Amino acid sequence: MSVNHRITKERSGRVSKRSFLIVLLFFVVISFSFGQENKKMERVIIGDLRFILHTVEKKQTLYSISKIYDCSQEEILAANKTITGVIKKGMVLKIPDHTYQKPLAAKIDESKFTRHQIVSGDNYYQLNLKYGIDEEELLKFNPELKDGLKAGQVILIPLKSRTKAEPETISKEAPKSESPAKESPAPFKTKGADQGFNVGLYLPISATVADSLKPTAKSLSFLSFYQGALMAVDQLGKSGIKVKLYVYDTEKSSSNVGILAKRPEFLSLDLLIGPVYPESQKVVSELCAKNRIPMVSPLSTDDKYAKMNPWYFQVNPAKKMRMEATADYILKEYPREKAIFLESDYGGSETRQIREYLNKRRGGPEASKGLTSSYNIWSKGTGELESILKPDQPNILVMADINEVNVSIAMNRLALLSKKYPLVLIGVQEFTRMQSIEIENLHNVNLRYLSTYFVNYNLPAVSNFVESFKTEFGTEPSLFAFQGYDMTTFFLKSLQKKERFSRNSPTGGDSDLLHTSYHFTKISDFGGYTNDSFTVVEYSNTFEVKALGVVRHGE
Repeated sequence: MSVNHRITKERSGRVSKRSFLIVLLFFVVISFSFGQENKKMERVIIGDLRFILHTVEKKQTLYSISKIYDCSQEEILAANKTITGVIKKGMVLKIPDHTYQKPLAAKIDESKFTRHQIVSGDNYYQLNLKYGIDEEELLKFNPELKDGLKAGQVILIPLKSRTKAEPETISKEAPKSESPAKESPAPFKTKGADQGFNVGLYLPISATVADSLKPTAKSLSFLSFYQGALMAVDQLGKSGIKVKLYVYDTEKSSSNVGILAKRPEFLSLDLLIGPVYPESQKVVSELCAKNRIPMVSPLSTDDKYAKMNPWYFQVNPAKKMRMEATADYILKEYPREKAIFLESDYGGSETRQIREYLNKRRGGPEASKGLTSSYNIWSKGTGELESILKPDQPNILVMADINEVNVSIAMNRLALLSKKYPLVLIGVQEFTRMQSIEIENLHNVNLRYLSTYFVNYNLPAVSNFVESFKTEFGTEPSLFAFQGYDMTTFFLKSLQKKERFSRNSPTGGDSDLLHTSYHFTKISDFGGYTNDSFTVVEYSNTFEVKALGVVRHGE
C-alpha cells in the first residue's frame, strides 16, 4: 500500500544531534507537558515530505507550537491551508519534520485523491454515505483518525472508492481532450465551445443523517436531485459539452456554505446551482453578484435575493406570481364566463389575490361586473350556491385557500354538488398534498391548478430517462431527479449558446426538458430573473391527471 499511494506511518526513528539538543532544551523549560506530547507524537509521509501530527492542547498558540518543533509559524500555516491562524483545542496540525531525509520515490498522484475537512458532527456513517469508503479503509490512508474524528482535520479520500452517490467535489467530463482555459481580465471567464464549463452544486444531502439513523426522505430527495444532474452531465457530454461538476454537501448549514464559498475553485465557476435554503444563500449570492457568476435557486419560492442580485435565477416563482398567473389562466380560458370565488371571512389571502388581479387585468371591478362573485361555502353551506349553478354547462369555481381544515370542508361539499352539476375548480397544487383530501374528490370537481412542473410518463423521452436512471442507480427517479436533470440541462445549454450569461437572460423553449418549460423574466433593472412559466394540470372526472398547456405570467 505504501508503494502505491506514497503514504506511510512511522514510529519515532533516528533524530539529528541538533534536534536532540532542541528537544532536550525544551524538556528542561517545559518539562512534563512536552514529555507527554512527545509520547503521543505520530508521523506521516505524504509524497516526499514527512509531517508530525500534533493535537492542539488548551492555551497553545501557533507561536508556542512552532517553538516546540523548531519551525516557523509560516511553515505550519503552509502545511495546513485550511486554517487562517486561529487554532482550537483538538485540532490536528501537520508539522513539517525537518529531521526526515526525503526519499527518491515519486510524489503522490494528487488526481487519485480528494481532501475532506472534518467539521463538527461528522461521523464514519456520513463519510461512508458521501464517499462509499468504510472506517477501516479511511484509517489506512489517514492514520491520525485512530484517535477519532476531530473538527479541523483534513483527510485523504481515494477517488477509486467513490460511488455515483457521493456528494463531494468530482469531475464529470466528455471523453474528449480539453484545452486549457484562457484567463480574462474580466470578473468572468469567456470560454470557447471546446473548453467546457465549471459547475458548482450545493445540496444538503446529509443534512439530517445521524449515526444511528438512515437518511431521511428529504436527504434522499436531494441525493436524487444530484443523480438527475449527473444524468444531465453525462447526456450533455455525449453531445460535446464538457462539464466539470463540483458537488458539495452543505448540510443545511450557513457556516458550511460560507466555508465552501472560500474554496479556490469557487471563482472559476461558470454556474452555481444552490444552495437550496434561502437562509444559506446570503454569502453566496453576494459573491456571485460581485463576480458575475450565474446562481440558480432550485427549489425555494423566496425571492429576496432575486430582487438584489442581477445574476440570480429563481426556478420556483413566489406564491404571489403563481396566484396572478392563475388569474391570467382564468382570463385566457374563460374570458366571458362567470367565476365564483369561494372565500371566507377568516381564510387566507390567496383566493382574494387571484380575484383582485383578475379584476385588474379586466380593467377594474366595473369591467368585471357580472363575471366574478364571492361565496362563503363554509358559513352558508351549499344551498344558495346550488341555486346559481347550471346543470348543463361547466361551473367555474375558484378556491386557493391553503388551510387544510377549510379545504377539507369545502371539498366534501363540492364533491356532493359534483353529482348534480359539472364543476371546474381552479385551485392550487397544495390540495394534492393534503392528507385529509380524497383523491377521488379532486377528480370529481375537475381540479385545475398551475405548477412549475409536470411529468408526463407517456412521453418517449421521459420513458427513456426512467429506464436509464433505473439502470444507472437501481431505483425509480423521483420528481427531484427530473428537476436536477432539467435545471442542469437548461442552464448548461444556455451557457453553450451564449458562451456566458449576460444581462440578457436565457428565456426558455428548450425541447429537451422532461418535466417543465422554463421561461425567465427579469424582476427589475437591478434584480435577477424568475421563472414565469406554469403548466396547467388537471385532475379530470375521467380520473386522468394530465397537462392542459402552459401559461405565462402577464400574458
